[in-house]
Amino acid sequence: MGNEKRNKRAAIKKDKNRKRLSVIISVEQDEITIKALLQQVEKLHPKEIIMILQGSNEESIEILLNSQFPSHTTIIYPFSLGDELWRSIGAKEATGDVWLFLDGSEMILAEELSPFVRACYGGADIALRKSTAGSVTGTVSLACAFFNHLLEQQQLGMSSMMMLPFAIKKKAASLVGIDQLVVPPLAQAIAIRNGLRVETVPLKWYFGHGGLNVTPSRSRQKEMTCLGDHLEAVLYWSEQIRSEQGKVI
Repeated sequence: MGNEKRNKRAAIKKDKNRKRLSVIISVEQDEITIKALLQQVEKLHPKEIIMILQGSNEESIEILLNSQFPSHTTIIYPFSLGDELWRSIGAKEATGDVWLFLDGSEMILAEELSPFVRACYGGADIALRKSTAGSVTGTVSLACAFFNHLLEQQQLGMSSMMMLPFAIKKKAASLVGIDQLVVPPLAQAIAIRNGLRVETVPLKWYFGHGGLNVTPSRSRQKEMTCLGDHLEAVLYWSEQIRSEQGKVI
């Protein structure tokens, strides 16, 4: 009887995903991890997989173009798009009503990804990766913690739309603005400002290739971009608060 119930729940989950789930993946020089990640994503039985390749070598391109998944879109750019532009590009292609964003440099098991999707099916508008020691570091972690405190969302800790994976409903993304996904802290601020429900999901195990292709200068650039994005979001939040106070006066 127990097996029958489990099988029935699994069938319902697969049916939901086939109708509702779009998986959007950023791929750079990720030939070490992307094939294994795709195998896990396919276990979710999504409606579609959208892969954004940017500045990838031939091996990564070949892996994705040879994907046997029946509904997949591969968009190839011969140059790097930067840290977050791929998000809005993938979102504009997505047709599902729940979107799961992934980093091709991290191999994550299907059972670790499912809770992000289930959270959105269960009422969350956005499901963030729960922050843990080491998931973000140094000034970036301080920026995330400070920003959530500013938004009066202390329960989110250091969790941020900056970190992958995360899932978001299509309706929520439309309200936030798909183009705003390029600046994750700003998108998060707009979501909170509009009363969207944001939850966190723990990620127990994943394998990343350790940033083998990230030079110290590139790492520093990413850190500075993240801090700049947070400053932009703080400015937006401050303007909203001032506007609200002006209306009260």
